[in-house]
Amino acid sequence: MRISKRIATWALLAFALAAFSGCGNSPVGPASIGGGGGGEPSFRSGPDVLVVHPDGTTSWTASPLGGPKPAGVLPDSGSSSRMVDVVEEVDGSVGAKMRCGRFYLMIPPGAFDGRGSVTMSMEDSTVMICDLSIFPASLNQFHEPVKLALSINNTDTSTDTLSIYWYDETGRAWVDMVCDKDLSNNPETAAAPYPANMCGVMTELRHFSRYSAGKAGW
Repeated sequence: MRISKRIATWALLAFALAAFSGCGNSPVGPASIGGGGGGEPSFRSGPDVLVVHPDGTTSWTASPLGGPKPAGVLPDSGSSSRMVDVVEEVDGSVGAKMRCGRFYLMIPPGAFDGRGSVTMSMEDSTVMICDLSIFPASLNQFHEPVKLALSINNTDTSTDTLSIYWYDETGRAWVDMVCDKDLSNNPETAAAPYPANMCGVMTELRHFSRYSAGKAGW
């Protein structure tokens, strides 16, 4: 009888120790961290981004992690001398042409109703990432496609190496866009503010977001 009681006592102690020291799926263990179905999905990286140095030479830098503004992971970013913001009040029935660094925006007549404040911004004008926005946000769905172009005039790169990407905040991923890579005979880029004999890439937009000139084929 005493042996049976001792066995029972030891069994109870062993169960208690297992309960308080257990992990993983134990009801009193710490919750699992990472993996599985819970929590926010992580940002996906994207294509390398073109960097144009002041002397016209080019290089590539890792794509930032998305978000409404260029992430502070770019080389030498944060220099106020290289930050560019262009804001223009645009009559949607008239349209407009705007420039921010090497990015050019053409808003055709009838793109949206009424008037809107259009902003083009680059955190670092040497890193080819541009944020586009319009206020009020209700206008950010265009009746006619807006065109965004990037000039590579006076650089050592070629259009074959480039594509324009937009950042899909819902999917948290960079999306490759269809680009026109031969602008030599394009009448839309034949006049100011576009540079003479413009060489670059151009794509059509149905809304504003964040865009980058990245390495083609990503």
